[in-house]
Amino acid sequence: MTRKRFFNKELFVLKSSTGQISLFTLAIPILFEMIMNTLQGTVNTAVLSGYSDNAVAAVGAVNPVISMLLLITSVISQGITVVVSNHLGAENVRRAEEVSFSGIFTSTGITLLMYLPLYLLAPSLMQMLNLTGEIYEYALIYFNYRVAFMVTQAIISVGYSILNCYGKSRYNFLIGLFVNVINLLLNILVIYFPQYSPVHGVEGVALSAGISNLIGMLIVLSVILRLKIRFSVPPSLRAFLDNVVAILKIGLPAAISSASITIAQVVTTSFVALIGDWALSAKVYYAGILNYAYFFSGAFGSANAILIGRRFGAGEHRIADEMNRNLIRLTIPMNFLVSLTIVLLSRPLVRLFTKDEQTLALATLVFLVDIVAEQARAISQVYEYALRGVGDVWFSLICTTTSCWVVNIGLAYFLSITCGLGLIGCFIAISLDETVRAIVTVFRWKKGKWKNRTFVSI
Repeated sequence: MTRKRFFNKELFVLKSSTGQISLFTLAIPILFEMIMNTLQGTVNTAVLSGYSDNAVAAVGAVNPVISMLLLITSVISQGITVVVSNHLGAENVRRAEEVSFSGIFTSTGITLLMYLPLYLLAPSLMQMLNLTGEIYEYALIYFNYRVAFMVTQAIISVGYSILNCYGKSRYNFLIGLFVNVINLLLNILVIYFPQYSPVHGVEGVALSAGISNLIGMLIVLSVILRLKIRFSVPPSLRAFLDNVVAILKIGLPAAISSASITIAQVVTTSFVALIGDWALSAKVYYAGILNYAYFFSGAFGSANAILIGRRFGAGEHRIADEMNRNLIRLTIPMNFLVSLTIVLLSRPLVRLFTKDEQTLALATLVFLVDIVAEQARAISQVYEYALRGVGDVWFSLICTTTSCWVVNIGLAYFLSITCGLGLIGCFIAISLDETVRAIVTVFRWKKGKWKNRTFVSI
């Protein structure tokens, strides 16, 4: 009798005409890529904490808005990931190249068109977040600079997706590392050596992020060219539009799902702003640390979705099903270990940002509550991303949006404001929201309706 293995890594190895890819060769670079992308925000927060708590609060309040705007470009990058993976799985390389061109062209155009309206609406957006005084002024400066460089982040996002689809995700990590080093050096210059810089403070940090992302964009494009990953111009306008529609069919629902989560962060941040400036700063510090708790499940879930997209394109449904069941055997214990480590090191970690005793005292309890959220994410990020990989995105949209508004936002207001639980109430609501989504996405996958879906063809 053959003994059943705890984890069957052979399920996650795939060979095709574009080369061999596997779960670990995709996931490990994606993991470090996620760390590098988030590290930029962490570095900005840490550097600004030595400048002004109000500056930290302002940047923390604006970042979810920036993330929500970038989800517009995420429509393209997430759509490309699924459609290109499906075509590569079906050995249709030419169509994958056409989709890549259509996606990067569309993403660039959208972000360029967005700049002027966002610049004009910036004061109204800051007021909607209940920001006042110095925090409002800092937030406005930071927002305008980040919006000005949004096109660079859009192109980086699409470029990363293309590299992932071709199994070249290790380059994303190396690019992210270089960008973070540039960002850190520029941050040190504008904050600690302002006499050598024409800008400083919040303005300097925002400009540092913009310049480093511009450099990152140029490197991403040069790497794609060096690896001879081709962008093929569609043979006609109709073909181009068909490519865009195929991308949007997948990317739009997936991005709206992500937008729901980001909107929930923006709305709950406005609740926290009502508690006081200290609470707003504390939430920024806690969120900055907790962002790292779910990277393992996020990275492996993303890599798994790319592989499942290829399996789906090749009609290998049974293997795709086995892959999900195997993967959660890794993501659940890993998320727990990372969460537990954060709890045990809660005070030293928060001390990296602030010495405020009120913020330090609350940290351990908040991080304990978050352990529940991370276990749920370990499941939902595998199954939700897998559903996206096979094109079953509308169900995730309905599930995520409903849960965010009813559980995350509704319960956060009730617990934090009505019941007076403050930040603890917000994080309890987040944990329950993640739990609901984990249960629903597993149920959806096990129902097996995705097996009857038509291959994402154009």
